[in-house]
Amino acid sequence: MDVRPQNAVLFATTVVVNIIWWMLMMAAIGLGAAHLNYCPVQPYIPIYLIVFGANNIISLTVTYNCSTNKDSAIHILGSVCMAILHIFSFAWLIAGTCWVYSVYPPNYEKDLYCDKTTYQFAFVITTLLWVTISLVFICGCCFGLITCCTTIAAGRRLLPNRNSFYGAISNFQGSAAGDV
Repeated sequence: MDVRPQNAVLFATTVVVNIIWWMLMMAAIGLGAAHLNYCPVQPYIPIYLIVFGANNIISLTVTYNCSTNKDSAIHILGSVCMAILHIFSFAWLIAGTCWVYSVYPPNYEKDLYCDKTTYQFAFVITTLLWVTISLVFICGCCFGLITCCTTIAAGRRLLPNRNSFYGAISNFQGSAAGDV
């Protein structure tokens, strides 16, 4: 097995990001559970943190399971479960955004507001997730645009005709039987 340096760096980065994400999701569950009854202005914020953390931990576990069982029915079932979990996670993020941002700006002086740490954690996690989603979307659009422009500038077709296939640049249109 050939292990190149970029593979080692990519692997190490993936491991570190996963460990950080696991810790953040456990912290979300812990903060939500510890302050479940300490957010009278918006009681759904601790629930949002608990469900969001649990859903992401389950999603990561299913993802790890799918990556180890690539040639089995478990992989197909896991892929379906991952799709459902990711759709639920995105919908829950939208709901949590409504709950967290609806009580902004915070007033920690009164006893009617959320626990400061819980609210700030929910606010920061929600904001960072939206920033990350936006960056991925913008970078994906830029990559797609650059790919289309490069393909057109090189004189290749974006969509192949019936006599070609993706990646082919030959002008061969076919010949009569027997011609080589």
